Amino acid sequence: MLKFDPNLRWLFTELPMWERYAAAARAGFSGVEVAFPYEYPASRLNALLRNEGLSLVQILAPVDWEGGSRGIAALPELQAECRHSVETAIEYAIGVGKPMVHVLAGNLEPHHLRTECLAVFKENLAYAADLAAREGITIIIEPVCHARFPAYLYSRLDEGTAIIDELGKPNLKLCFDTYHVQMQEGALTDRLRKVFPYLGHVQIGNTPGRNEPGVGELDLGYFFKTLDQLGWDRWVGCEYAPSSTTLQSIDWHAPFKNRP
Repeated sequence: MLKFDPNLRWLFTELPMWERYAAAARAGFSGVEVAFPYEYPASRLNALLRNEGLSLVQILAPVDWEGGSRGIAALPELQAECRHSVETAIEYAIGVGKPMVHVLAGNLEPHHLRTECLAVFKENLAYAADLAAREGITIIIEPVCHARFPAYLYSRLDEGTAIIDELGKPNLKLCFDTYHVQMQEGALTDRLRKVFPYLGHVQIGNTPGRNEPGVGELDLGYFFKTLDQLGWDRWVGCEYAPSSTTLQSIDWHAPFKNRP
């Protein structure tokens, strides 16, 4: 049985962030993911998670997202800042149940040399993976499509798997996001089968509008069936923009509810 968790940056946005956790639990979810939970002390958030019976599945290493940053791990001039960001994320993760930590590469500017940025990204990932391994924490990387992030360091699954192969860190894994993969590469389930051994996380969003299952061109029911057949027993993150309200957009989730 697949386990689904809502990304609270996308779902339950009708509520203040602090109230979204309880709303997710009431809707039948037993896990959530939150990009940047750092506004709350880890101890306070951990108590809330325990009270609601929730697991925190994934967080992002902190960057100035609201200020336009889409990551700093591939930016040579910010290598020291990246190391500090990774350390902050891992320390926080230890206090909230050790979720996966996604390290964002970032957008390249015209003055950047891609080869240099890729080398720096690998150095920073190796540092992050080694630091996280001491605590049993997984580091996640994710290629994203040009349609949303035209200047991002990498956009294809094979670029992600090549990094993982080169670094050889057992706790460095790939995130497979249906929206990004379909928008950039297509052949969704064929690509899923090919990269399955590399996966640490899966996220869903339909194309072209990044909406919920049933709204868009993808047959995500078939994708779920394929994922189940491959033996996926970890989380599937719901990272989509509801076409109506959050609660109306999760009707598809009823057969998969993982609460008794």
